[in-house]
Amino acid sequence: MTDQTISDQILRRLSVTSHDYVVDLDISRDSYTLLTCQENASRVPAPEGRYSDRVAYMVKSAVVPRDRDAYARALDPGEMKWRLLEEGLYTFAYSVEDEMGNIRSKTVTVSAIDLRLGRVSLVCTDITNFMREQQNLLSMLAHTFELAGMINVDTGRFVVYNRQMVLENLPPYIYEDYRANQESFANAYVEESRKEALRQFDLETMMKRLDETPSGYEFILPFRGNGEEGLRYKQINVLWGDRSRETICMVRADVTEALAAERQAKNTLEKALAFAQEANRAKSDFLSAMSHDIRTPMNAIMGLAGLAPAHLDDKAWMDNCLKKITISSRHLLSLINDVLDMSRIERGQLTLNPVPLSVTELTAHLAEMMETQAKEAGLVFDVRIKDVTHTAFYGDSLRINQVLINLMSNAVKFTPEGGRVDVLVEEIPSERGTGWVRYRFTVRDTGIGMPEPFLKTVFEPFTRADSAARIEGTGLGLSIVRGVVDLMEGRISVESRPGEGSAFYLELEFEISQEENPGSEELTDASMESSQNRLLSGLCFLVAEDNDLNAEILCEILRMQGARPVVKQDGAQAVQAFEEAPPGTFDAILMDIQMPNMNGYEATRAIRGMERPDAKEIPVIALTANAFSEDIQAAAAAGMTSHVAKPIDVAVLQAVLSRVLNLKEPVRSQMKCEKL
Repeated sequence: MTDQTISDQILRRLSVTSHDYVVDLDISRDSYTLLTCQENASRVPAPEGRYSDRVAYMVKSAVVPRDRDAYARALDPGEMKWRLLEEGLYTFAYSVEDEMGNIRSKTVTVSAIDLRLGRVSLVCTDITNFMREQQNLLSMLAHTFELAGMINVDTGRFVVYNRQMVLENLPPYIYEDYRANQESFANAYVEESRKEALRQFDLETMMKRLDETPSGYEFILPFRGNGEEGLRYKQINVLWGDRSRETICMVRADVTEALAAERQAKNTLEKALAFAQEANRAKSDFLSAMSHDIRTPMNAIMGLAGLAPAHLDDKAWMDNCLKKITISSRHLLSLINDVLDMSRIERGQLTLNPVPLSVTELTAHLAEMMETQAKEAGLVFDVRIKDVTHTAFYGDSLRINQVLINLMSNAVKFTPEGGRVDVLVEEIPSERGTGWVRYRFTVRDTGIGMPEPFLKTVFEPFTRADSAARIEGTGLGLSIVRGVVDLMEGRISVESRPGEGSAFYLELEFEISQEENPGSEELTDASMESSQNRLLSGLCFLVAEDNDLNAEILCEILRMQGARPVVKQDGAQAVQAFEEAPPGTFDAILMDIQMPNMNGYEATRAIRGMERPDAKEIPVIALTANAFSEDIQAAAAAGMTSHVAKPIDVAVLQAVLSRVLNLKEPVRSQMKCEKL
């Protein structure tokens, strides 16, 4: 009955616990009885047997070497009696090798059933999964710190783990008296900060600060330890280890790289701020310069227009007045174009339209354009072509001209009277191989030059050297040049010295063209005919223009050339007028793009789609403020014959009409649209 009663007591205590097996131990008889066990449990003892033999077997064959002494001592009968009397019950952990050769973690809980009879229960529990989870967690945490220590506030005992101890499950360092060692802990840090380290590591200081901030706090100290190169920075986090506030935990981590990254990020932000401030300053200067540069030609235009009524009878004065107004308006247009081009470059909307070109004709055309400007400025202007064997290539004449004219104009603009501007065009080895030609354009002047620091930002928008402050310009020209050159996958560089001039080197590579005499669209001789020749006499034009003032200007230009315009205010009216007119009535259609009801593209497609003999052949010229290369392409895709940008240049309009109508001499008046 005694054995059964004891067994029942043991099993009742264990009814809600998980265990591998439960043993009833009779110390006085050195025997044991297995009361219960779990299926698949490892190292389960026989149903009954001699207790000392069981312990000896486990120590010799199952328990891992490092735990054997502790295992034997914890299960020694004398030790058990003493500890049970002192502690009531106790638990110890150990590791064993199971029947499959795997290492498993176990705990044995020793509790007294009746020490008067020498009866004790041993409960073995497998904690392998729990230990693995704990070890995995500790391993992850170990990678976030170098040292972790726990101070028992009551006893002063200090236990320290480093990363290796945690990862390899090694025993920690133990200091029985933290206060006696805190000075040595502080001395590990650099001499300049030891006083601060001693204050921070003082136990009373930590307790006081934790009372103020129970969630914990941190501090950083410089450190130069053994095996570490250079000065390092350590962050120490201090926090309570338990709710009862009996333990203080300290965790140390190296934050040298983090601080360096933070400083670098701070420096980057400071540089970005300085750059933004400089950009804002440059933009403010740009707006100020633009305000001045726009108002200057506007003042001339408005002032001369206001004075003109008083000099209507003075032909010479009026001719001079109109010439000045034309010059001022073209300068104003160039300013607007610079700003628009820069905006498109920044948005990545600039496109290329390559056509067959001749480098010799392109260069000759540019020389003709710039020679007059250089002569008026009192400069020697020289253009040379050297070692060019491939003259024909595919390129965007508009963009190439834009780049070269900008460089040449700057050279002329920033060179004082009596100086010179030299342009050299030469062929250099191709970087793309067969089928490609590479040109180097050198624009050299003897002008005011640029200082070395400014050369680093010369291609950035809104930047101008101090020496150019009194010279008109937007500060966008070279930015546009760089954007276009990048779009053409070319290279541009500059050399300059103050007072000695500048040299720009432009390298562009193009696909070779097989055409015999390619050339950019140039103004024909007919385009230079004066209005008195009445080149368009007898021709009838259908004009689609919704703006009354623009329509009036265009009609007057056409009438001065002897033509008869028929004006419609939107695309739909223009389509209807063409459809209702007999075939051959209109010689060409001048089509605006942005109009109400039906735009110019839609109107052109509608006309091209009509079933009448002249619908496919009649020239349709786009007259529009949409002046970029993609607008030209869109016009061609819609079926338009050619493109003229607003504001309308009379010479350009004459040249285009002469080309599309194949005009060599004035047409005899036919009065075809008199009734219209």
